[in-house]
Amino acid sequence: MERKPLIFVDTSNAGRFCNNRCNNRDCSKHLSRVVDYRGCAKISKLRDTPDCEGYVSKWKQSHAEIKQIKREMRECGIED
Repeated sequence: MERKPLIFVDTSNAGRFCNNRCNNRDCSKHLSRVVDYRGCAKISKLRDTPDCEGYVSKWKQSHAEIKQIKREMRECGIED
């Protein structure tokens, strides 16, 4: 059996990115920004930590948009 070497990487200076997959696209740590990052990156869940820049729920945001559309339809006299 071949022995595989252990590789240790110091991630203390690595860029941190969030894997919560929320809708806060303005966040500097959003997972979508990892594409443009060069170097070692640490990806973890940052929700409810001091590093989180504001969690935006996909579910809550989509339902708020649906309610807004229904409200506008009612105001225009369109039944849903």
